[in-house]
Amino acid sequence: MKALRVEMIVPAMVPAGMEMVVARLTRRLAARGHDVAITCIEYLGDLGERLRCEGVPVEVAYSPGLRTIVYPAALVRRLRDRRPDVVHVHSGAWIKGARAAAFARVPRVIHTEHGLLDHEPSYAPLIKQWAARYTAAVAAVSAPLLTYLREVDGLPPAKLRVVPNGIDTDVFQPDGRPGNLRTRFGIGAERFVIGHVARLSPVKNHRLLLDAFALLHEARPEAFLALIGDGDLRPQIETRISELGLADHVGLYGVAHDLPPLYRELDVFVLSSLAEGTSMSILEAMSSALPVVATDVGGNADLLGETGVLVPSGDPAALATAIGRVIADPAGRRAMGCAARRRIVHEYDEELVTDRYEALYRNEAAAPSVPALAAQTCAE
Repeated sequence: MKALRVEMIVPAMVPAGMEMVVARLTRRLAARGHDVAITCIEYLGDLGERLRCEGVPVEVAYSPGLRTIVYPAALVRRLRDRRPDVVHVHSGAWIKGARAAAFARVPRVIHTEHGLLDHEPSYAPLIKQWAARYTAAVAAVSAPLLTYLREVDGLPPAKLRVVPNGIDTDVFQPDGRPGNLRTRFGIGAERFVIGHVARLSPVKNHRLLLDAFALLHEARPEAFLALIGDGDLRPQIETRISELGLADHVGLYGVAHDLPPLYRELDVFVLSSLAEGTSMSILEAMSSALPVVATDVGGNADLLGETGVLVPSGDPAALATAIGRVIADPAGRRAMGCAARRRIVHEYDEELVTDRYEALYRNEAAAPSVPALAAQTCAE
């Protein structure tokens, strides 16, 4: 089958969820023989630098402001030079990427909607409807997000697909070396480690998690909360930790470039977001056979199925109670983690997701590969 030339278009390649999905998909497609490059329309980003070092073509076609919606000149030049068979645009770059592809006469445009902004502006549906005119297919990373795009944004149902994010189940697995998290924070073996992996931003709602942990800690003093990630809210989060008197029981790890070993040191994973598409950190935790407690927002319910615990967003008491129940049930905890691992291997493995995108690029029905199940087992 003919190899394709694919151009990924993103705002920037920073080390965050959507961008990691793009990086992983780029590597998978390249391994299958496709010529894949990435174009950033705002700036390069640290992840873009790392991909360049790996040999991935990553360039910036700076396209600032509203004027470049009408005619994104730098992006058009880039696509005319690259002459891709497919442009794959991602959240934050859709209208500019789709219009540039039209001006450059690219045969096929695919867009992935990774999630919603914290506050969608009133004109967002009009922009999305305009972008959809130039787009062959729109992939939503969860069923609830697809419903939103259809019913709220008014996008054509015939163009909508669900393509969830995928995860490398060989990399994120329960077996292997542990990380340095316990050593770094001086956490003894008797401590129960609750992990949270996300950028420190408003949508991740760290305040809810900290307030819930304060309630939990009264009954479970052996609990320790590890916050992995960084961002603009770090000073406010540090202040809140101090206000709650939790400085000895909460650790701020910062950005981690080698996450799989850190997941192996956690006892439970918690996500307290206000909104999510298909959460990469939940995927990583489930693939690592961790029990997951998460707020019932976005695609979290679809992703967890029957394998995790959902709580209402904005209710610290409910979150504290749910985590406490997981702590109190070691056998149930192991069973939950193993069920999560099985679900990820059979439905969210990156090879399956790459199959789905490759089929979209070629305008074909997907014929999913079956992921290798060696080293995929989980002893309950």
